[in-house]
Amino acid sequence: MARRKGNKTIIANCYYEGAFKVTRPVYLEEESPTIYLIHVGGGYVDGDFYSTNLLVEEGAEISVTTQSYTKVYKTPNSPVIQEMNITLKAESLLEYMPDPLIAYEGARYIQHTEVHMEEGACLFYCDITTPGWSEGGSPFQYDSIRSKLKVYKEEKLILFDHLLLEPRSGISHLMQMEQYTHMGTFIILHKQAGKHFGDQLYEHVKDQVNGGKIGISTLPENGVIIRMFAHDTRSIEKVITYAHQYARKQLLEKSDLVLRK
Repeated sequence: MARRKGNKTIIANCYYEGAFKVTRPVYLEEESPTIYLIHVGGGYVDGDFYSTNLLVEEGAEISVTTQSYTKVYKTPNSPVIQEMNITLKAESLLEYMPDPLIAYEGARYIQHTEVHMEEGACLFYCDITTPGWSEGGSPFQYDSIRSKLKVYKEEKLILFDHLLLEPRSGISHLMQMEQYTHMGTFIILHKQAGKHFGDQLYEHVKDQVNGGKIGISTLPENGVIIRMFAHDTRSIEKVITYAHQYARKQLLEKSDLVLRK
């Protein structure tokens, strides 16, 4: 739970157990903390289930990231399931910028994220998917990746994003991954993130994907979504970094946030 106290945001309550842990807040910016999610076991394995609940109270600001890539190994019996529930009160800010997901050979991964926002709340949300190493050297050897994101504003569903990748069913065709191996998504939900902002953002980042593709769509409820395809993680991270820095400057009047890892 993040709470506004004077001109500063503090972590008012924090609880965790098992292999999934949370660091003490680091103040990369004087007024708002950054917390790091850590998996001390080194990766997700068969049947793992993780649940995260995050509450950002009115006027509070926080950034959340991970210490390293999320690694999903073979799941011969049960898929790995990760769920996250986020509540953003009025005029609050969450920058959720985790490292990429790596799915290795034989991995099955299911992710459910649900966000409830009040009026004036702002969300930056990042998601990158990459194929992991396989013994045969082929890139798509995981069994499946399923990710669902639902965002509600004042209890009205404003965004539903459903990603399903099943290599055995074919994901390299037209309107799917085509010839690309890596995919990234960056979502900006802010009261000033309209079509004009989306057009300016596109001009700012369109030349940053080396050998990849990028598309930007304006959402009906003051928001922008960027979707990228590339052949490597760095290209996607570069675009998201540019977009994140631009959005912080234009929408939040903040300088770049450099996550120390």
